[in-house]
Amino acid sequence: MRGTADRSRPPAVEHDVVRVCQALIAAPSENPPGDERAVATLVADLLSPAGFSLTWERPHPRRPSIVAHLRRGPGPRLVFQAHSDTKPAAAAGWTVDPLGGEVRDGRLYGLGACDTKGGLAAQLVAARLLAERDNWSGELVLQAVADEEDGSQLGAGHLLEQGLLAADGAIVAEPTGCVPSLAQLGNAWAEITITGQAAHAGTPERGTDAFQAALLYIAEIEALLATIEPDPAFPGHPRLNVGHLSVPGHPGTVPGQCSLRCDIRVLPGHDRDDVLALYGRAAERVRERITAQVALTPYQGGGGRSHRVDAGSPLAAAFRTTREQSGRAPSWQPFAGGTDARYFAAAGTAAVVYGPGDLAQAHAPDEFVPVDELELAVEDLCNTAHHFLEATITP
Repeated sequence: MRGTADRSRPPAVEHDVVRVCQALIAAPSENPPGDERAVATLVADLLSPAGFSLTWERPHPRRPSIVAHLRRGPGPRLVFQAHSDTKPAAAAGWTVDPLGGEVRDGRLYGLGACDTKGGLAAQLVAARLLAERDNWSGELVLQAVADEEDGSQLGAGHLLEQGLLAADGAIVAEPTGCVPSLAQLGNAWAEITITGQAAHAGTPERGTDAFQAALLYIAEIEALLATIEPDPAFPGHPRLNVGHLSVPGHPGTVPGQCSLRCDIRVLPGHDRDDVLALYGRAAERVRERITAQVALTPYQGGGGRSHRVDAGSPLAAAFRTTREQSGRAPSWQPFAGGTDARYFAAAGTAAVVYGPGDLAQAHAPDEFVPVDELELAVEDLCNTAHHFLEATITP
């Protein structure tokens, strides 16, 4: 379901990136349960008066994504994208109000401060500033997308299906410490159910221990992963992470069933489906050794693909020029988290991941973003967008 924005509302904030970020933090958007309407309204209130045309993409009534367009004649199309949802606030450990947006000692605290309401705030302010300039040509698009924290199917995945991710370049907000990232890990997620034969713990020879079969299964996957050449940019990968293990029953019973939910991060340059196939190969090896059934299903769609942008691409060159002109080394860094850049890759669009904050602060109590990085991100986004979009008038 689509709709048009209500343009009668006044802008919620102006050009102050701290105020923008505070307003976004105060708009709850925890996922689950998932409800990005308050954030979407703030985004619409800020961009509509700046001349952007807006659409609301609503695959679900409570899960809107905002897509805003501003065209200035012929030229390339550049997309700013950030996700508007957050993980739920941890039940304990917060010493500040998660929705308060408190500023203390140069840090802005709050749920989503770095992941990624800080990045969204910087993109919004940069978009407004670019709208006031007349020395570029092309199209600037800002997308505030839903559902990234739970698989992106209602957000970037939906936009991909609608053909809205095709562009000449994209900048996806994630906490990179204001250093652009050209490469990100993908993930291969699977749910494995192993069925053996329950028996009395006093007579284990009469059963097939599903838990022991699970340990064997894990060992087989790890042996297969050991054959993959590592990438020095992503130390410790590839590896198997068992994020969930369930063995229902009583300690006096040999377990007849065990279930696992597993993650293998996919290195750039590797295909996610090839990594998913390792789960099946390990299952075959287990079946050859013991009498047990091993059933596999993708978990949450099977995860996402890895992503890499060529350092010689026009968008990477624009970032390089921005850093050089500000006296910083034109460096890149990998990003260990999953990002919506993979959806741009599926659309054939080169996407650089960039934003303020540190991934170590994400999903944690007292999440924060440094104020100076918020301000630097606005500057970098403005300058990079200007270098990327066709300049028509010399300032």
